[in-house]
Amino acid sequence: MFSSLPQLVVLLVAIIIYVTFPAVAMDAMQVFSRGECVGTPNTLIMMNSEGCEDSTCKRRDFGDNPYNVSVNCKISNRFVHAAEVFSDKYVVIEYYNQKTNCKSDNLTETDVYPGAGGCQIASIKGTSSVIVDLYTNGSVDVFFFEGDGCGVKSKSSFNFTLSGAEVENGDCVKEGFKIYTSYSLSATSTSSSGNTAVSQLGRNVSSSSGTIASPNGSEGSATITTSGGSGVSVGAIIGIVAGVIIAVLLIAIGFLWYRRRAKKTKGTPSNGNDSNKVLDGYARVTSPTTDQKSTDSDITGFSSSLGLGPRSLAGLWDDEVIATARIPREKVLVQQLISRGGYGEIYYGFFIGKHVAIKTLLPELRKSVKHVNEFLDEARLLARLDHPRIVQFVGIAWDTLADLCFVLEYMEGGDLHALLASYQAQHYETGFDRSKVTIALHVAHALTYMHSLDPPVLHRDLKSKNILLSAELEAKITDFGTSRERVDRTMTAGVGTSLWMAPEVMLGQRYDHKSDIFSFGVVLSELDLHTLPYSHAKDSGKSGRKLPDTAILQMVALGKIRVGFSSGALESMVALGNSCVAVDPKDRPTAAEALYQLQLILRQDV
Repeated sequence: MFSSLPQLVVLLVAIIIYVTFPAVAMDAMQVFSRGECVGTPNTLIMMNSEGCEDSTCKRRDFGDNPYNVSVNCKISNRFVHAAEVFSDKYVVIEYYNQKTNCKSDNLTETDVYPGAGGCQIASIKGTSSVIVDLYTNGSVDVFFFEGDGCGVKSKSSFNFTLSGAEVENGDCVKEGFKIYTSYSLSATSTSSSGNTAVSQLGRNVSSSSGTIASPNGSEGSATITTSGGSGVSVGAIIGIVAGVIIAVLLIAIGFLWYRRRAKKTKGTPSNGNDSNKVLDGYARVTSPTTDQKSTDSDITGFSSSLGLGPRSLAGLWDDEVIATARIPREKVLVQQLISRGGYGEIYYGFFIGKHVAIKTLLPELRKSVKHVNEFLDEARLLARLDHPRIVQFVGIAWDTLADLCFVLEYMEGGDLHALLASYQAQHYETGFDRSKVTIALHVAHALTYMHSLDPPVLHRDLKSKNILLSAELEAKITDFGTSRERVDRTMTAGVGTSLWMAPEVMLGQRYDHKSDIFSFGVVLSELDLHTLPYSHAKDSGKSGRKLPDTAILQMVALGKIRVGFSSGALESMVALGNSCVAVDPKDRPTAAEALYQLQLILRQDV
């Protein structure tokens, strides 16, 4: 009969849809972005068109991109067809003539999209795209974008966020749309697209032929006609089918509960000797400890200083900060890789339709308890920080420890290093203009806030790449995860970052918040010259070649070389920069003092 319960459920759902919704003949086009027209399409578009011809698979260009399409003409029931094409987790959007309150005779188009959250084409002209998220509670997010790459969000009238209850009601949305889901369509209480009662459908089902016949024109109740002539009302049919579905669901729920209970019992350690067993792919090991070398034991460096970390998913729920900051993993849509470091990856993506940056561990580090703990330490710190000049922390998400990620505000202007590199390529004038001084002011604001916390927070990795910009060149600092494969908390690992380090940090000595000020002074040099630190350092011999980084670091630590500034730069900015990179930390200003100087410079000098 049926090879599996899912097949039976799909058939029952199709029957309910067929007898619940009126048949409106439409032409259906399945759109595939790659390969042959096999499997689940990216989009199903149904509308009335002239001169429709059935086709199995043809190539068509929508905008600038090629797609494969298959066409089925005169689909008798769009909802049944949607169930046949997608079978599971999809969203149906009906378009009506605007401001007609979704009257059935004003239906113009029906589109169906998978509910998994990917970017799908939404226009045969290639002028729009859509992201549709269908959640297990029945709620749905629909966000349209200009173009076919989900880049620029469309106007708000074409974006929807509906609760499960709102979808179940089948209400007309924004005077011209109706939205159904595979969940709501499977419910027997779902209203028809034209708000027509089941008793008014006038549809007959012939048991002798096994087919659903067209209406005979009568206005009475639809019936299933048997060979003996007796009839059963559609209401009775729906009641029977609903009873079967409920029974199947109860059996399935009971079976799943039994399996989970058995699995949980099986996985429970029988004695204390099992404490090193693997849970969720992670061994029960002691969190790594580190040697804090800052001059103040209360200063927060946040690498693995907390000594806390999960050995399993339960550990995350026990952490109040992490549990409070959790967001649904299914609503985090990862799109495109932005950057990759020795510790993690940053992706561009979406959260509830908004552009965000998504940070994850490198794949090879996701099974390491040590690195997961350090990753969580960064999330804890970000959850604690709240300042307009620090990139906003949105939340942390996970289904398993292996897919742990946290979500940050997306800064469309990129990082300061990239901006300065473009200035150099375009031969942009060196020195300090108002926009550069303003960027420095924003960074000083962030450092002043961090150093004023109790206990103070050190960034310890301040550099141009960790300063992000908005489209209007407003700056915010980011990347508080200084735990990238470091040797210890002196941050001596990684020569690239060492070019911004203070001498006391390079030498492994005790340090405090003044180490961030040294890095800030190096950033001021970058703002002026548009080059990497110490690019002016040359070999004193005949070759005149640039000194290797190791030699530069030794000379910086000994006070024999410092970052440079251009000859035409503002004297006040050069004086501030030189004071920030003083070898003796006591000679450097505090962040608050640097902030005050920058405010004066903005008022008086630029």
